[in-house]
Amino acid sequence: MSTRVEFDRESTAEVTDLDQTLLEIARATGIPHIAACGGNARCSTCRVMILDGLDNVAARNPKEAKLADRKGFEPQIRLACQTKVTGPVRLRRLVIDEEDRKIAQSSGRKATGKDRKLAILFSDIRRFTSFAESHLAYDVIHILGRYFRKIGGPVLEHGGYIDKYMGDGIMAIFGLDSRDAAGACRDAVRAGLGMLEELDDLNIYLREQFDTQFRIGIGVHVGPVIIGEMGHPKKMQFTAIGDTVNIASRIESATKVVGCSMLVSADVCKLLGDELVQGRSQSVNLKGKTGAHVLTEVLGLNERQPGQ
Repeated sequence: MSTRVEFDRESTAEVTDLDQTLLEIARATGIPHIAACGGNARCSTCRVMILDGLDNVAARNPKEAKLADRKGFEPQIRLACQTKVTGPVRLRRLVIDEEDRKIAQSSGRKATGKDRKLAILFSDIRRFTSFAESHLAYDVIHILGRYFRKIGGPVLEHGGYIDKYMGDGIMAIFGLDSRDAAGACRDAVRAGLGMLEELDDLNIYLREQFDTQFRIGIGVHVGPVIIGEMGHPKKMQFTAIGDTVNIASRIESATKVVGCSMLVSADVCKLLGDELVQGRSQSVNLKGKTGAHVLTEVLGLNERQPGQ
């Protein structure tokens, strides 16, 4: 019995010995497949991605399973030094050169990219630049610190991950600990409503101390994203990227156009349905996106009671 193993954009091998590992097949075909530990499942430099034919790949043995769990590999990411095939497959090597090898050896569990359906929240202070330009640097940083402390509370309370601060803006990810997209949306909306409540409290202080008050815009969208650690090895950061993130940011910006504090996408509305206390809906052209997007103002959330 023979089968075909295609190394994407490299070579194709007709394999007659199915007891060979993918690493052995690659090297027999003349592909300089890296395996820093010598093929003993003590590193992940021989990792490959199965593009087609995952059903024709044997299950992970205990050594591979242990390392895959430590690295957080998805099912299609396999160690070539341990993996055998039972039928035709198409795969791609993930560590090609010395730079890739260094990255692979230094990366931890979070560095492995994963596709997830998550809710993304963006928030921004309206006209903060004018506030910053008219106040002392100490006051600006002091107020931002107080602001982020206030609004960060609801994000963390409802299971969100604060991805980054962008000047006076914030990006948060919801649903990392769950596969339930509706739950991620619910938590994001809860957090947004909590942020608005905390802002009311902060504005009391701002009126008394600075004769001003803040208004914020919040945008929430849900959809597929890629998550993982990125950046220089000495400054890695866990984040999410993808069109879902870009759309969430544009929705936050649209709160200025619509004239409200919190907007969510049609995808969020579809998942939450009548749980949302909705205000007005408006069709908006989002910057850099084709077509109009129906965005809905959120006034509250009808919390479901246990058993409902």
